[in-house]
Amino acid sequence: MAINPNLAVDLYNLLKAAKDNYPSVAYQYAQALQYVDGTERSLTYAFRRPDVLGGGTYGPVLQPWRDLRDALSDALGETRTNLLGVAEVLAMAVTTYQETDDAAAAAFKEVLARKGEPHPVLGIGS
Repeated sequence: MAINPNLAVDLYNLLKAAKDNYPSVAYQYAQALQYVDGTERSLTYAFRRPDVLGGGTYGPVLQPWRDLRDALSDALGETRTNLLGVAEVLAMAVTTYQETDDAAAAAFKEVLARKGEPHPVLGIGS
C-alpha cells in the first residue's frame, strides 16, 4: 500500500500546532491573565473614596469591577487550559500515528529531520 506523500507533512503540521502554535497562543492568554489578576493590588487606591461621599470606603463600583475582572480572569484561564489540552491531544495523535504506521512514521521522521523540532514562540507581541 502506497503512503500518501502529504501525510508526513500533515503529521508535521499537527506536531507544529501541538508544540508551537497552541502553546504560543496559550502563553498570550497567560500573559493577559497576569495583567488582569494584577489589578487586585491597585484596587485599594483606584476605588478609595473620601468619607464625605458616603457609601463606604470603596463605594458601589468596586464589587461590580471585581465581578467583571473575575469573570474575565476565569475566561482567560479556561481558554489557556483548553488550548494546552488541544495541543496535548494533537501531539498524542501524531505519536499514535507513528506507532501504528511504520511507513508514515519513516516519512514523518524525514520531514522532521529537514524542518526540525517545533518549539513555541513565546512572547509574541509583548
